[in-house]
Amino acid sequence: MQGGCGEKKRGPWTGSLLQRRRRRAEVTMKKLTINEIAERAGVSKTTVSFYLNGKTNKMSDETKRRIQHIIDETGYEPNAAARAMKAKSSGMIGVILGDLADPYSCQALKGLEDAAGSQNIQVMVAGSGMNFNSEKEIVERMLKMGAEGFIIQSTYRFGMMAGSLEKKRRPIVYLDAKPYDYRGRCVKSNHYECVYQVITECIGKGYEDFMMFSDDFSTSSTGFESMQGYKDALQDAVRDGGTFYMAEGRRSGDVYEVLSQNLNLERRTLIYVADPPLYQVVYQALRRYPDYMELLKGRVGLIGFDCDGWTRMTTPPLAAIITPAYQEGVKAAEELMDILDGKKAEGDVVFKNIVKYRESVN
Repeated sequence: MQGGCGEKKRGPWTGSLLQRRRRRAEVTMKKLTINEIAERAGVSKTTVSFYLNGKTNKMSDETKRRIQHIIDETGYEPNAAARAMKAKSSGMIGVILGDLADPYSCQALKGLEDAAGSQNIQVMVAGSGMNFNSEKEIVERMLKMGAEGFIIQSTYRFGMMAGSLEKKRRPIVYLDAKPYDYRGRCVKSNHYECVYQVITECIGKGYEDFMMFSDDFSTSSTGFESMQGYKDALQDAVRDGGTFYMAEGRRSGDVYEVLSQNLNLERRTLIYVADPPLYQVVYQALRRYPDYMELLKGRVGLIGFDCDGWTRMTTPPLAAIITPAYQEGVKAAEELMDILDGKKAEGDVVFKNIVKYRESVN
């Protein structure tokens, strides 16, 4: 007869149940986070937040099943301290973009609003016109309205304000453009490297002359990076290139006048457009040439930044540098929410632009 310490007979499911309970206890002691659930389920943090907040209408059944399986297996519950902190907060962040009508801003704003909304964070939005004085006024107004942090597409001078916001414990995540002396977190694309590569490859394609059109937002670090990539690629290849700045309100007739005076149709010329809205204006200017279709398929190359996909629908389809603006917006919001949750983050989060060589570059 066995004593009290003898092995008891187990049911067919007892071992696996005990193992699941043990795993659940171990994970619960470690205070599983949303990030860890996302990693285990193979989805993004935003997707998990959407699920936890009941916003699953655009989510596949398989994704919902994976997330729920992790929650069931681990016994996950939102951290009580985090819930208390959020209950005391205003639940609002401020977003300041250069131009709200700009294609990049529209896509980025949609991304950050989706990410913030997944965690029930409200977004206050304003456009600065890439003007430092406007930035100051907007920040003060948003602070009075309860903004707990900021996502800013900033001018170079904004660093003068960043220190005072740090003292007020109002964190900043820079989006696309950052100040000259910035510290903290910035979400951006690899504009310099991408433009440098494009110009270098186009030199290899046999283009002889180069023209760059840009807006006059000289206060944006993004403009500096893309312009410097263009200049450095030409300098390293011992080539010359023209740079033409177009003021706000520019029209295709203004660009056509510049082209008429500077475009040599006897030589293969690449036209690079650094500003997304300006790209459409330059394209319309080229359409004024009677034989523009032949020009764009031979003597004249055209490429620029496109954030909303219009270049693939033109005749002929235009080459484009595509910035993942929506994804940048999502990431900027996630970074700011992480900082507000007490996670320190510094440095750049860099996305890669996508280059599409279509019929206008050959």
